[in-house]
Amino acid sequence: MPTSHPRHSITETPALAAALQPLRARLGADAPTLAELVMRGAEAKLRELEAQDRAQAQALQTFMSRLCAGPPPDLDEVRRIRHAVRQP
Repeated sequence: MPTSHPRHSITETPALAAALQPLRARLGADAPTLAELVMRGAEAKLRELEAQDRAQAQALQTFMSRLCAGPPPDLDEVRRIRHAVRQP
């Protein structure tokens, strides 16, 4: 049937069959379709990525708070270190 939507083909490899078999055995005719599983997987992956983004933002905020609360840098020592590590 013609459609303007992308089509996808999934091969049920032994690994995929092994993952689906317990679900099918437990749910029988009520087992979700592959399209439903793909949609749930995509939604779960997006939630995971968003959680990682939030954790990274929180870590950056904590780092910045600690950095700002610390003493100011000793600029003379910074210059000495920069001078010591410079390559001729």
